[in-house]
Amino acid sequence: MHVGPSGRAAGAFEYNRSDMASHARHWRGLSIGGAALFVALGALILAIGLLPGDAPLYDEVMARRTPVIVAFFSWVNIFGSWKGLVPAALVLFAISPEARKRWWLIVIVLLAAPVIEQATKYLVGRPRPRGKAMGFPSGHMTGAASFAVLAIYFAIKERWSSSTRMALTVVVLGMAVLVGIARVVLHAHWPSDVLGGLLLGSSCAAFGAWWDSRRSAAA
Repeated sequence: MHVGPSGRAAGAFEYNRSDMASHARHWRGLSIGGAALFVALGALILAIGLLPGDAPLYDEVMARRTPVIVAFFSWVNIFGSWKGLVPAALVLFAISPEARKRWWLIVIVLLAAPVIEQATKYLVGRPRPRGKAMGFPSGHMTGAASFAVLAIYFAIKERWSSSTRMALTVVVLGMAVLVGIARVVLHAHWPSDVLGGLLLGSSCAAFGAWWDSRRSAAA
């Protein structure tokens, strides 16, 4: 059977729609899975307070602190706050047309995730290692994880080479990991606070990616 140009176009269109729908399902799974783990972790902390590994891991990090390490992670820590996330978002807008077209999605996620984070802090009510301020989940880690997942989402949508996508993924995930370590090094959080921020931030960003992918597939 001869397939004309219109048939080829229709076939490509159906393939693209199927591909986008598949991506949407993957982001949905990441969002729901991350949210479920976050809720379970929060419930466990609410019930027992410090987790079994929190204090030993925290003490291990403290034993290895030096002035040089503290200075380095004090600088890294910026990338979990608006002082680091805003410039990072501007760089992403500069290199990714897809991110520029959906700038509002990044803004919404980076504003919504901290609202959930603050509400959870008061609900769980576990203090930080020092002081009486509430610590679960880490706000810096929530912001860093949200941005990292969104950056990866837009990198996947771009027509970049695999090496370019991989380079961006390594950079944003590396910065998120360093921010998480910084929160412990600087006495700001228990390790499980950092894990909670990772789960919350990635879940919120994945939800945004799911919604956008589903919308694109439907369109």
